Amino acid sequence: MIPAAWQTWLPRLVPLLFLVAAAALCPAQTNFTNTAFYPDIRSQLTPSQLADNETYRLDTPLTWGTGAHVPFESWKAIKSSALEIFLPGERQRALLQYAYKDSSLSYALEANIFTGRDQRWDPAGAYGLTSLGLRVNSIFNDNFRARAVFWNGKFSGDLASAANSPLIDGGNATVNTGSFVDNINGELSYSDEHFSAALGRGRFQIGNSLSGSVVLSDRVNEYDYALLEQRVGQFSFSFLHTTLRADTLVAGALPAKYAAIHQITWQPKAALDLYYGETVIYGNRLDLSYLVPANYWRVGKYGINDRDNLNLYGGVNFRPANDLTLYAMMLLDELTLRKLLSNWWGNKYAFQTGVSWNPPVIINKEKPRLGLEFTAVRPWTYTHYANVSMYSQENRPLGYAKGSNLLDATVELNFPLPWNSRWDSQFSCTWQGSRGNDWRLNYRDEFPSDIIDTAPAYWLEGDLSVTPVWQNTLRIGVMAHHVLLLGHRSQFGSAPSHALFGNWQFSF
Repeated sequence: MIPAAWQTWLPRLVPLLFLVAAAALCPAQTNFTNTAFYPDIRSQLTPSQLADNETYRLDTPLTWGTGAHVPFESWKAIKSSALEIFLPGERQRALLQYAYKDSSLSYALEANIFTGRDQRWDPAGAYGLTSLGLRVNSIFNDNFRARAVFWNGKFSGDLASAANSPLIDGGNATVNTGSFVDNINGELSYSDEHFSAALGRGRFQIGNSLSGSVVLSDRVNEYDYALLEQRVGQFSFSFLHTTLRADTLVAGALPAKYAAIHQITWQPKAALDLYYGETVIYGNRLDLSYLVPANYWRVGKYGINDRDNLNLYGGVNFRPANDLTLYAMMLLDELTLRKLLSNWWGNKYAFQTGVSWNPPVIINKEKPRLGLEFTAVRPWTYTHYANVSMYSQENRPLGYAKGSNLLDATVELNFPLPWNSRWDSQFSCTWQGSRGNDWRLNYRDEFPSDIIDTAPAYWLEGDLSVTPVWQNTLRIGVMAHHVLLLGHRSQFGSAPSHALFGNWQFSF
């Protein structure tokens, strides 16, 4: 339990610091260049190449002249492809490459097949995953993009341990022939200087973050989405509507579940972004009011008996130098102004701030990155009482991945190495109370109607745990079509544990 003085001042101090920071960074302006759904700062540390977020893969298709080209089209192509597969160097060929261009249009397509093997030694047991997939990427006239990725994998070894694997990033099932997982990610999109629109399946992160966004985390299974974004001068308006998967059955079936997000971003100068937005998780019907992008959703909430899970959020990104970014973000899960500075349990909010610096050292055409981040999440944040309004996607939190009722400090180093390799290291320490720390809790069970308007909640309330975690991965890309990833995760504190993992992936 933290000291009583901190319990009194911390709820007041965090929102105050956020507002002061936003107000202090408001000098004069230029055009808008960023987008709400593709943050500049994300963690580069993943347990496998399969866990990389394909939604943020923006590679240009690799082509080999006009027309269609395959590695077996001639004896010369076969020899060149074989040498490229087994020797170090840069990737030049793919399973299928096609390009067309005339005076009015241009088109480029690349298709690759990939396969690999993951092996993990978790505290609960050792298991492996063999995977096979297909990736297709195409661009039409530099504005239209169509891409798709599908992979399927089969687990072997300790299947009970594999059931909780971080490699499960999509649908999974265990049948008589084994335990399987599959993943689909892709989109059909249009984008120009002022407008973007997309239909797809993927996952997004809202705001810059290293330890996980407090607004929308991308550490979940993919979901279907529709995206619209308009950019005019200093302002941008962004809208995202998704189809989620509920966590539990209701009357023997999975209920319909959706999420909607809209955000306004103001970029008064190239070095400064200020943004405000709303999120809503709802279900059992498709609500047309949430399809109106400019609507103020929170006002309509009170006409439907508070059955939907609505949040407000805002943030700031400031780049005082080319290699330095300061950022802060705050989510409000409840907004009752007369109680805002009290310890009422309904004051549910999360605050995150950080700094990212690229030292002036260039290795393999890249600069290292060093990031430091602090996160504070009040008890009971993200909780709700209705199954279809849980802040989650298929039993994973859409909010801060580590939960709530916590303080977290995270530092991450991403260091490029020669020969297309990289070392990523992250250390974090999380202080978390045991009460009101999980999005799956029903707050009506804890706060019945006679105390729901008065019951207090305190920072780090309950049994306090302190959890330091150190993670490292080494990604080796010496070969043009082979990538090897080696890593470990070590957790210290009252429940120490250690995991080792490795991943090899071949793509052509």
